[in-house]
Amino acid sequence: MKSEWVVHKFGGTSVANAERYRAAAEIVLASGERVAVIVSAMGGVTNELIRAVKLAARHDSSYLAKLADLKTRHLETVAEIELSAVQAGSLKEIITSDFNAIEEVLRGVWITKLPSERIIEFVSGHGELWSAQLLHAYLEARGHSSSWLDARDVLVVEPQSNTVVIDW
Repeated sequence: MKSEWVVHKFGGTSVANAERYRAAAEIVLASGERVAVIVSAMGGVTNELIRAVKLAARHDSSYLAKLADLKTRHLETVAEIELSAVQAGSLKEIITSDFNAIEEVLRGVWITKLPSERIIEFVSGHGELWSAQLLHAYLEARGHSSSWLDARDVLVVEPQSNTVVIDW
């Protein structure tokens, strides 16, 4: 008989930097074989991404510096978290590509001055994606089997007037 699942949720403070990712991984690795992990974005990242959208909508070009700072923070964490060169290179490529896409989206916000709820959700959701990939890569670098799931592939939410509808 298989053991029951152990589920961990790590908030932003718990994955704020490379040291905190390593500590979270130690907790996960001590939890047995059937472990699921939910991670927040690194501390403060979601709020800063939302702020970047709002700055772009106000024609405040400091949104570009905000994005650059967030990108640097993530790339530095990748460099500090003790990944293989292949893992680090792949993760840096993903993060860089995502930031390029976000910058393009925010250029559209700048032009239209329209920071729609969908754009805010798209941009702000990236922090959790990067965080999940960082923890996954670190667990694999430590020699442990791990996979990460992009929640967008399994959870579809559509806005409906003042609420949302989940496509189960």
